[in-house]
Amino acid sequence: MRSSKDRTIEKKKRNKAMKVQKTEKSRRKRLANKHKRKEIHAIDPDMKVVVMNQRTFDGYGTEIEVIDGKIKAVTPADYNDAVIEYQEVMDVEGDGGRAIDDQIEKERIGMFDKLAERFRKK
Repeated sequence: MRSSKDRTIEKKKRNKAMKVQKTEKSRRKRLANKHKRKEIHAIDPDMKVVVMNQRTFDGYGTEIEVIDGKIKAVTPADYNDAVIEYQEVMDVEGDGGRAIDDQIEKERIGMFDKLAERFRKK
């Protein structure tokens, strides 16, 4: 059976090793971000650059990337697919929307037919 002192010593060793790993990982990230920022500032020195989660953004929140020595905005393929899908949905609703509205109107009017028959003159 291990004593509490042994467990404490093991815990300290593990934590120290983890701290070293975390430090190395964050140092690598910082250096990578520094190189990205340096590359962008070499092209446009006045541009505000924000790096979050290893992704580079300009001051307005647009994701940017350096391609062939030029700064270009990154447009995700999913965004274009989402826009097309939204337009298709709107087209379908535009075509069938009137038919659905007419059907609902008939059902709504049909609810009051029985009540209206009571008051109609015979």
